[in-house]
Amino acid sequence: MSKRLLSATAAVLAAALALASCNKPSQEASAPVSPGLPTAPIPPPGPAPAATPVAHLTGFFHEPGLNLFGYYFAKAPVQFGNFKLRELHLGTAEEFASYEKGQRISPNYAPVMLEFDDVTSPQRENELGQPYHEVSRRVLPKAYKVTSEQVSFYGQDDVLGEVSFEGQLDAKALERVRGGAAEEPVLTGVLSAMGQKLNRAFVWFGGD
Repeated sequence: MSKRLLSATAAVLAAALALASCNKPSQEASAPVSPGLPTAPIPPPGPAPAATPVAHLTGFFHEPGLNLFGYYFAKAPVQFGNFKLRELHLGTAEEFASYEKGQRISPNYAPVMLEFDDVTSPQRENELGQPYHEVSRRVLPKAYKVTSEQVSFYGQDDVLGEVSFEGQLDAKALERVRGGAAEEPVLTGVLSAMGQKLNRAFVWFGGD
């Protein structure tokens, strides 16, 4: 066989081998594509966090030596549901001092308290011939602050709920009335109960 024929044959064989090499499948398997872990369902939004409750008055404080003793009556009716305010009572300076030391006169008495009458209950007469309702509620304080300018009260009742009073005291007007001047408002403030708020003026009565 001639050299030229041998060279041509070798070239054809080389080309065939190269073509076979190109068509041979790769020995390295491609890494399988992971389907991935299932995505956890997003939980539904929970209830909104409770609003921070309004900070209530705390503790018991009375300006030392201050005497505001008496019964304070609203000039216009104050009524929550069936319960009408009879009076706001303030005790003597001595009663305040004792109360703040933990010396209670009675479990049903405090130097600051509110009394309500159930206007749907039957009426009776007291020893002075004055009418009163059989059913009433006395709200004692869980906290109070009483100064020559301010009367603040916070209490709770099973029927009336949270009961509060925030009032401004007119010391000069109170002095005039105590001195025998004509009746005039001495205390003005907002009374809250059963989720309602009423703004009222109060007059003073020293008792019989």
